[in-house]
Amino acid sequence: MKRLSLLIAVAIIATGSLSAQVFKRQKHELSFHFGTGLSTLQYDLQTGKHKGGFGVQGGAGYAYFFTPDWGIRTGVEIALYQSSARLTNFSDSYDIQGATAADNYTFSYETDNYRETQQALYFNIPLMLQFQSGRTYKLYAAAGAKVGIPISATAKTKKYVMSTKGYFPQEGRTYDDLPQFGFGDYEYLKSSTGLDKLKLHVMLSAEAGLKWKVVKNNDLYAGAFVDYGLDNIQGTKDKRFVTSVYVPRTPTTDKPPMSPLIESQYKGAPFTDKITPLAVGVKLRFTFLQ
Repeated sequence: MKRLSLLIAVAIIATGSLSAQVFKRQKHELSFHFGTGLSTLQYDLQTGKHKGGFGVQGGAGYAYFFTPDWGIRTGVEIALYQSSARLTNFSDSYDIQGATAADNYTFSYETDNYRETQQALYFNIPLMLQFQSGRTYKLYAAAGAKVGIPISATAKTKKYVMSTKGYFPQEGRTYDDLPQFGFGDYEYLKSSTGLDKLKLHVMLSAEAGLKWKVVKNNDLYAGAFVDYGLDNIQGTKDKRFVTSVYVPRTPTTDKPPMSPLIESQYKGAPFTDKITPLAVGVKLRFTFLQ
């Protein structure tokens, strides 16, 4: 009986010690992070040149480590993606049907140096599995996915000149110096236009680097990251890039309105039919251990 009591006591002590060790291994991390690098809207243009841009991301996170080496991380993040497009010696045209045959005409336009910058702000929610190894200095790697919700998006242009003209086959004439009817040279100043209906996105995400203790209960992560978009986030893509303002026998002081390039068409097809976010850069994370 005494032996049994002794064995039970030893088992309880051992179990308690093991439970304490397991509990001690369970870590909760609250953190803030900031990252920067290439952060762009990736797309191919029918014509013109596309250039990636730099952006930033920052947010707060929570991680739970169920062993000293393995944990799961989530949180919230705001990310800015930027890209730009340039059209050189660009021209296009399309036919317009009027109320009568005499009003039918071909509207054409051209520009030499159109530049547009697109910016998109997203609210990202990551879910990642993290592995780390080491004592004072730990190597870490994390992989998973992010879901992004669009907050806002704009297309910004710099100063440029657009030349427009109208060819009327019934008259056999081309008008290119009637600004009161929408045909002539127009100067556009820099502007900012909202982009319509950008979609949710899902990204594959990975991060790796070094983690070390700064002060008691506080760690610092420093590493590289990559976020690769899987979905086409493009919304509207069927607008006229330049819209004629000509109305028969009705003068106007309006300039032909312009639409953002990535929402518009060229030769009857979208300038681009797919837009995906991409981010590659460096990231710092400061954690509060609990």
